[in-house]
Amino acid sequence: MIGDDYFELRSRIGTDLLALAAALRESGGDSESAAILDNLIASLKEPFVFVVVGEVNVGKSTFLNALFGQDFSSTGVVPTTGKILFFRHGEEHKVVPVTPTLDEVYAPVDFLRDFHIVDTPGTNSVENEHQLITERFVPIADLVIFVFSAMNPWGASAWQFLEKVHREWMRHVIFVLQQSDLRSPEEIQVITDYMGQLTRQRFGRDFPLYAVSAKKAFLARNAGIERERLLQDSGFHALESHISSIVRHNAARLNKLASTMRLARQILDDMRARHTASMHQAKRKTVVLQELQTERELQVDRTLKKILPALDATERDYHESVMRVAGLASDALTTRKAFQRKDTEDADENAARPQSLDHRLFQELQHRTGDRWRQVSLVLEEDVHQFERFLHAQGRGILFPPDVVLPSHDYGEEESELRRRFGTHVDSSLRRFVIGLKLDEDIEPGLESARVTARWLPRLILPIILGTALYGWLDDLTSAAIAFGAGLLLLGVVYLLTQIRLANARNSILDKLEESSATLREMLSKQVTEDVTASFTKFLDTLNPAQANAAHLEREQSTHVERLRTLADSFTVIDQQIQVLMPPGAK
Repeated sequence: MIGDDYFELRSRIGTDLLALAAALRESGGDSESAAILDNLIASLKEPFVFVVVGEVNVGKSTFLNALFGQDFSSTGVVPTTGKILFFRHGEEHKVVPVTPTLDEVYAPVDFLRDFHIVDTPGTNSVENEHQLITERFVPIADLVIFVFSAMNPWGASAWQFLEKVHREWMRHVIFVLQQSDLRSPEEIQVITDYMGQLTRQRFGRDFPLYAVSAKKAFLARNAGIERERLLQDSGFHALESHISSIVRHNAARLNKLASTMRLARQILDDMRARHTASMHQAKRKTVVLQELQTERELQVDRTLKKILPALDATERDYHESVMRVAGLASDALTTRKAFQRKDTEDADENAARPQSLDHRLFQELQHRTGDRWRQVSLVLEEDVHQFERFLHAQGRGILFPPDVVLPSHDYGEEESELRRRFGTHVDSSLRRFVIGLKLDEDIEPGLESARVTARWLPRLILPIILGTALYGWLDDLTSAAIAFGAGLLLLGVVYLLTQIRLANARNSILDKLEESSATLREMLSKQVTEDVTASFTKFLDTLNPAQANAAHLEREQSTHVERLRTLADSFTVIDQQIQVLMPPGAK
């Protein structure tokens, strides 16, 4: 097709401009830039204008049919004698009168998508107003084709009309010697030589001149028989090659494309600068947010380290509390209680019940550690508020508005929700720890074991007395004394076993208390860690969404930047292609 290189370049420009416009819309660009791009895209569709001039019966219609590749006479779109016909692309054939001397002719011909053809009435039969309209088309024409008949190329009116064409526009003029198949090659050569001599005499220059047979070219395009030979004989190859060169190297059109690219590149560069700045801002925001996340984790560790001495002190207090509780355990596991009958104890409703070891231990721990853990809650609250102020200061303009007011806190006597919750959790951990020891449950088994042994003591007294008496009666006093001594020894063994069992019960409780120290520390450490972590976790409600949004924005802006970088590379290639096509004198 004529001007393939140019139209391919123009199509590529159009594709890139559409991509740039899409990128602009997706990124919420300004409406002014969008309007400029829409106008640039629309301007690319501006077709080339060819003005065809010639006298009546020189074969202009046949020439146009060959150029279009379609016989207009068969479609009902027949040029009207005495009128200027402006051929444009349309979905259906129709003729629209514009003025009494100008008709717009629409035809579904692909050629007309890129080329508009102005077919003038014969120059030897035009009226003055027709000629005036024709002269108005010439200045905007990309190419003026003067068609001469090979049978009579010397018609005066065509040459006179050419003399009226401004010299500035003569660079767009070419001559077509139509119906060359009606002359011999020798005759054609003589005619073309003479026409060249004539143009040099009259206009001081040569015009491109092509001898063609539009009839053979039309047959080649439509018949499909011996196509290459017919095209070669028609001379259209050289003509179309020259027209393609004019289209390809049209300085005005190329300058317009270059201007289009300059405007588009300015918009692109502005977009790249904006998206690059947004990408860097998003990266900075991501870095700052990550630093705040890290600082939050470090602050949790720092706060926990501040609380570590409280755990050590609580462990020491626990050991002291153990000694107090051990004394109570000893009181509950006395020899008297071991030898006291259980039914007698139960029957005495007013008997003083032993104090609960679990309750006493819990009270001891609360008394010794309560103030300390309240101080720890104050430390935690201060650290939380300090980090909150740090977060607002560092996150100004990123997490919060630039003019955000730093939060202030009044540490009055009134207990805050954070301190109340922390104290409740510590008390709950102490209570669960003490309940888990089950000290009260260990008292009764130990006491009962001692009672079982102690019950033998009264049971053995009567048999010892009877045995001593029997030995005294049957034998002498010495035997009775020996029997009595053995009885006393047996009673001593029972008493000793009772004491051993009471001591074992007391030692078992004491060992449990001593061994549970690590458990207490572990439970408190776990609870405190959970509370401290939870106290700083609330900041994640601000940091996590902001960080996710910043990461998304960074990826989005990075995608835009990469997309625009690819477009910029394509623009550079297009600019180079435009410079390659630009005529030397126009660069």
